Amino acid sequence: MSGVIPAVLAPPRLPTMKALELRAYDGISLVFVSNKPVPVPAHGEVLVRVQSAPITVHDVLFLQGRYGANRQLPVVPGLECSGVVVQSGGGLLARALLGRRVVCGAPERGDGTWAEYVCVPTWRCVPLRSFMPHDQGATLLSTGVAAYSLIEAARAKGARAMANTTADTPLGRMLAVCAERRGIPMLHLVERPSDAAALRGLGARHVVDLSTEVSLGQLTALFQALGVSVVLESRPGERTQQLLQALPTGGTVMLYGHRSEGSCTIDPSELVRHNKSLEGFRLLDWMRRVGFARSVQAGLFAQKLWNIEPPGTPVGGARLPLDSYHQALDLLYRGRITDGQIQFSLS
Repeated sequence: MSGVIPAVLAPPRLPTMKALELRAYDGISLVFVSNKPVPVPAHGEVLVRVQSAPITVHDVLFLQGRYGANRQLPVVPGLECSGVVVQSGGGLLARALLGRRVVCGAPERGDGTWAEYVCVPTWRCVPLRSFMPHDQGATLLSTGVAAYSLIEAARAKGARAMANTTADTPLGRMLAVCAERRGIPMLHLVERPSDAAALRGLGARHVVDLSTEVSLGQLTALFQALGVSVVLESRPGERTQQLLQALPTGGTVMLYGHRSEGSCTIDPSELVRHNKSLEGFRLLDWMRRVGFARSVQAGLFAQKLWNIEPPGTPVGGARLPLDSYHQALDLLYRGRITDGQIQFSLS
């Protein structure tokens, strides 16, 4: 007898599940609660019973068709979640994850995480420690693992110090804590005094408020003094050219955000005459490249930091059922809840 017989830990009681379904890339209205078949994991995949699924700025961009990875409609949205692995599609790693609490990223094709169950490749899963609750662990990939991987990518380019424009966001706070813990100089470029105060409260030693009209000469001198050779740019826009100019010869602006802050015009002479570079960074590409063991190492390091010195995650978030999708989006668009604080609770 050939083929792989999936190992089952706790099969779903029903052949269908509740899920949100996106039927048009308009961002709000054409999303409906529907019943869909519970997916079956292929070889090298696992079936995760979703516990918490966050709504982040990347999810909103996906709903609007601006994420750069539109899938065939109708489709279940959701890019990240925490849950329990309840079924293996076969393979050593898939079987090893059975019964484990994990955080996982959605597959690049097919349905996402805003559902009771989701099938994901094993290499997109990172185990959660026993002390990490599902609601905090749901954003571990886009905060803790992302912070670790961005620092590693910058160090791979020979950076002794780096700057970032993430400000006082969940990822910005994790970058501050992670860099401080590892003894890596990190310059935080913010545009609001409140962001500067929040990051300094986490122990960040190098924070500059760009709303005070910092000149190109001042920024260049600051980069030189700290040894900054890589800028982690989350908001490409008018300032991106200034950041590129301020870097030393051979420096790199690493783009990893989708939040455009207006037009982004780059002078090619900075790239040609001064050997500088403009590169894109995507977390899932990094995870695929470094492999499961390294991704787990990043996740365990981030969770250890979270347990010892939590990165100032704001309180007051909302945990809502899938049926409350429109209420969740209303909270997010009105600015009453910030990125990642709204989660669909499926436990």
